Amino acid sequence: MTTKKSTAARELLKDVMTSSFGEFVRDIRECDEISQTELAKRMHVSRQFMSAIEKDKANISLEMAIKIARALGYPYEAFVEVFLNDMLRKSGIKKIVHLESKAA
Repeated sequence: MTTKKSTAARELLKDVMTSSFGEFVRDIRECDEISQTELAKRMHVSRQFMSAIEKDKANISLEMAIKIARALGYPYEAFVEVFLNDMLRKSGIKKIVHLESKAA
């Protein structure tokens, strides 16, 4: 189990557009005081794979980003946005994606 963070989650995530997807996942997980082992169990993957995700060493899909969001109990939209922006940044594309809900 990780130690409790004294900084509010909002403070840690205020610069989310400059975070890598792995950093984003790690920050959320630590703020929620969930261990890598626990998150890995929820997702039915190894702890080593979770570590690789958080260190940005694993190539993951959009579907995996959504699965992580659900395993952490969050709506998937923020995770998708961070994932896509990280992919653009790593590709050298200087654009930012913002998701917005489609009106019915």
